[in-house]
Amino acid sequence: MSRPSPQAVWFSFLLSLLVGLLLQLVELPDSLSAARPLWMPLILSYWALREPQLPALLPSFLVGLMLDVLYAAPFGQHALGLVVVSYLVVRLRSFFIIFPLWQATLALIPAWALYCFLMFWIDGATNHRPEIWLRWLPAISTTLFWPLLWSVMELVRRPGGDED
Repeated sequence: MSRPSPQAVWFSFLLSLLVGLLLQLVELPDSLSAARPLWMPLILSYWALREPQLPALLPSFLVGLMLDVLYAAPFGQHALGLVVVSYLVVRLRSFFIIFPLWQATLALIPAWALYCFLMFWIDGATNHRPEIWLRWLPAISTTLFWPLLWSVMELVRRPGGDED
């Protein structure tokens, strides 16, 4: 079976990062904004699992810097979080790919919780004190969105339905 061409993979990768940035910026009602999924960690985790030949850390760092600028966060806050999540997923890739989707979803929860903890920790160090329980809602919504994102990204990545 054929694999997608490298140009198609890069195009899908860059397009998904752009869509993820746009989804991060969509304004939600206050009641829903605290539970917004962590779109960039979701998308970067997908690509780190699915396409090991793509560089994961540099795009994670650059996208994190973009999020820092867009959210007026301390410079490097999101960059650090995204690099840590991408690094964990890349290092544990062989562990994640042997499991079915639902088990891989459960195995990714600590990576997303670590991202939430890093954001909480840096916000606390810079005197941005949000509600403590609101910090963990994105990890829950991210976990719920992972199977949907995986399925959609598989369709985008391989529109012809070819298997490896």
